Amino acid sequence: MVCQVEDSMENLLDVVAERDVAYSKLETGESCEPGRRWAYNELGMGYWRRCQPHVVPLFANTHFRSTTALSGPWQNRYIRLWREKLFKRRNIKLSHLRGKHKAYAAKFPDVKMEPDLSEFTNTWLSKLKKRTEEQ
Repeated sequence: MVCQVEDSMENLLDVVAERDVAYSKLETGESCEPGRRWAYNELGMGYWRRCQPHVVPLFANTHFRSTTALSGPWQNRYIRLWREKLFKRRNIKLSHLRGKHKAYAAKFPDVKMEPDLSEFTNTWLSKLKKRTEEQ
């Protein structure tokens, strides 16, 4: 009973939020939801940040100005290390995928399967296809 009440309340909140968006689009032509903007962190890497009202404007906020990235060559080392970290994560995922594919190929030799490489780029796909063709 409690779950049904919670579900109906969530549905009601969704309907009210959808109505508010539709009403504001009719009135102003824009959604009432807060927008997003492209922002940079301390290392100069970009990300999507949710817009929200501020008591102090950003140009007058000393804390914000002190944490805002100043682009320069000092960031290159950290950005390179960050990209290396992402590259290692990607390689680990790919090696796990290759291992699973080899295990399935050994278990089911009659079935021709292609691994799902949708999250990797075409270069990864071509390298993997070359390796499988060579074996």
